[in-house]
Amino acid sequence: MDLLSRICTAVLPWILVAQVIVIKECQTATLSTGENTTITITSSFPKANCSVCVLKDKQLTCSSELRLQPRENRTYSFSCPEPHKFFTIEISKNTVCISNFCSTEVKELLSLAFPKFNNTLIWDINFSENKALVLDFLGSGLRQIKPSESCPDHLTYSILTYLTAEIQSIGTFCRRGPVSKIQVDKGARVSLQMSGKEEVDEPGFSMAIGPPIKKCCIIEVKLLPGSSVNLLSPNYPLSFSDDDLMSWMFTVPENNKASVLFLNYTQPNCNKKSERVEYAVAGYQSTIGKSLTDQQPSSIRGNFEMQLENCKMDKSDPGKLSLEFRVEAFNDSQQNHFWIDLQKEKGINVTIKQKKVNPNCQICVGTACQPEITLQSGKKTKVIFKDCNLEELGMAVTKDIGCYNWEECPVKEMPLEVPISLAKLHVPLESLTWQLRAPTASTVVLSPGKAKLKYLLPGDKCREGFYYRLVEEDESELGKFCPQGSIEKVQIHSNISVVLLAIGNHSQILEPFFNVTFEKEITESYIFTVSPELGVMSYLVTPKWPEGMAPLSSVSWKVSVPPGHMVQVSFLNATQPECRQSHTSVSIKGQSSVEEELSRREDELLPEHQTMTEDFWLNMSNCKPEATKKTFKVMCRVTLIEKRNDLIMKIAIGTLSAVLVIVAFIVIISCVMKKKKKKKIQTSIYNPNVNTFFPGHPLFSKGRRDNDSHVYADIDETMMYGQLLRGPGMTPLPEVDVYRPFEGPVGDRPPTPPPLFNRGKSKAVGPEVDVYRPFLGPVGDEPPIPIFNREASMQAVVDSKLYTFQQHEQEAETPGNEDELPLPPADEEMDQNKEESK
Repeated sequence: MDLLSRICTAVLPWILVAQVIVIKECQTATLSTGENTTITITSSFPKANCSVCVLKDKQLTCSSELRLQPRENRTYSFSCPEPHKFFTIEISKNTVCISNFCSTEVKELLSLAFPKFNNTLIWDINFSENKALVLDFLGSGLRQIKPSESCPDHLTYSILTYLTAEIQSIGTFCRRGPVSKIQVDKGARVSLQMSGKEEVDEPGFSMAIGPPIKKCCIIEVKLLPGSSVNLLSPNYPLSFSDDDLMSWMFTVPENNKASVLFLNYTQPNCNKKSERVEYAVAGYQSTIGKSLTDQQPSSIRGNFEMQLENCKMDKSDPGKLSLEFRVEAFNDSQQNHFWIDLQKEKGINVTIKQKKVNPNCQICVGTACQPEITLQSGKKTKVIFKDCNLEELGMAVTKDIGCYNWEECPVKEMPLEVPISLAKLHVPLESLTWQLRAPTASTVVLSPGKAKLKYLLPGDKCREGFYYRLVEEDESELGKFCPQGSIEKVQIHSNISVVLLAIGNHSQILEPFFNVTFEKEITESYIFTVSPELGVMSYLVTPKWPEGMAPLSSVSWKVSVPPGHMVQVSFLNATQPECRQSHTSVSIKGQSSVEEELSRREDELLPEHQTMTEDFWLNMSNCKPEATKKTFKVMCRVTLIEKRNDLIMKIAIGTLSAVLVIVAFIVIISCVMKKKKKKKIQTSIYNPNVNTFFPGHPLFSKGRRDNDSHVYADIDETMMYGQLLRGPGMTPLPEVDVYRPFEGPVGDRPPTPPPLFNRGKSKAVGPEVDVYRPFLGPVGDEPPIPIFNREASMQAVVDSKLYTFQQHEQEAETPGNEDELPLPPADEEMDQNKEESK
């Protein structure tokens, strides 16, 4: 048995025991399903350390899912103390409804819901084809929402109907709304998603069987006085089913009228007929037909039915039919009055006016009534609205904040907010403008708080229902912004107006939005402080996008990079002008760096990406362009990336550095050794066997005829006249590279120096190297000067005649010359002679 098997055998029993102990600590329960009921327990985090365990036949089985079929009993438990954080419960029941007793089915399924868990209850309801299913939402009713929206209490109803083989959504709804009943043709499915934080005591709806409706569905809506409701066509935002129809039935309160306004719609491509809307008003036998593009009724008195009919769509290119509309109820003799207190406010103006012209609507202050009023700060005013639908009105608020000198300027971290008295006024807010006027040579600093900001680009929408415009003194727009971004501070060199604009009918936008501070002026026109987040792409654009920056202006983004991360700047869109004065500039520079990482002018292309590993500045400036040429504008994307392999990179860089140091050390040593080898002092070796004396290497590759070693380019004068520079009594130096004829006595053989070592077999004595010995042969008036031949070891003097270099070379080339000096032995021969001498 190997080591791994032994470890598993020893540890596995203890793991099972520990698991059983943990399960015993958790609650164990028995779950039973009724007829046609299925329960599924599923983990939302399969990799989490929490499982659902079932004990069957004394064996414990744990997994991330448990599914119970109809009429099945199971004893189960969870392996963690808080399983509701990891698991969701889905309870589904197939119901055949044939009478009004279907409400018991709702209560039965609701009783099976798990407390604290996120539950989804599903009723699949079947009934007779010649009947209709009536869903009655008791008490508070429902409010329809878009599929992308969520309910504030986390209780969401989804209602679907079976059309042929497909399922079509009738709509998604929250509790507490004007929708009271929904009638469905053919089969239906009702699902209720419940958060574990909310407990549902009442069923919420009941089911009954009604007469046939011969259409997809009927939605009944009860309007309240002065209220409005937004509704959607089935399957929104996808298409309503082909060649089908449905209707809404509206109950209008007494002394009220109703108006219909289409907010958004799409038209299909029809082969037969055309899509249309029909209105049937109680008490009138005829109907009113409208197309989607027509003006819809604006003053309907009494209850009415609105029917939507789709055409026979083109199968090759069907398009789609979708509709979003609003129905408003208003009282033609209604009066509402409000007190607006602006006594403690300074520099504020409030304008209330009609968004849609209604000749019956009057806005009154005292006895004076008019379609539009303006209220100023310092007063408390009673405003009366006669025969007005408050949803058709709009309110615009303007407030001035500023000072003229620094000594009297209290603007520091001042919140920009709406007065409390305006929050109680049930009139939709259209715009809210803060005009910020700072002293001379100052900067306006805007801090949006935790929400931060992001650029609102053309074609995008803000999810919050409002957005901001930053407008300069010359009415030019610096940019549009949404909340929930990465810009945490904006610094502006000039005065600025912050304009908040509502999208649609969002009126309750009354929380503080900005803190404003006046500081000393900056050199740039604008500075944005950006803190990107993981998984969020932040887009940055030049001011006044997409028109282009103002001439000779500049903007800077101060981007922070958290430790262990890096930021990639991608240039997505840029246009460069032809400059008449100065140049455009796009540069990136690290905050701790001296040099710029990137610098481009208008005649240079921008890179696709630039990556920074530290906090950095992204700077852009415009030139003074030609009047009719392109403007300067740039769009880039900032993405925060985590350094996942930071440790591996450090190890790799350290290893590479060590290798480079070792290689450099080896190269230096090699160079030094090679240099020393080149500078090695040549030694002279005396060989008495051949009466030759040669320096350096024992064999030369070239003869004298093959090289120019005997030709002198120049002769140092100190070598020629050196003996004249020495003083009396000094040992004369031998003349070098100077030819002198030999004038001493000569014999049959050239003079040779006496032996310098014993030629016997003694190993203790060797040839003397680099030791000066005076010449002991016959001498004349002057010491002989030996002439060195680069091919032979030593120039010899033969037969009392001194050979010149040229004569010696000529004789050396003559074959069979008996007087030819033998070449020194090669390395192999010298080694062999040494072995023989030993």
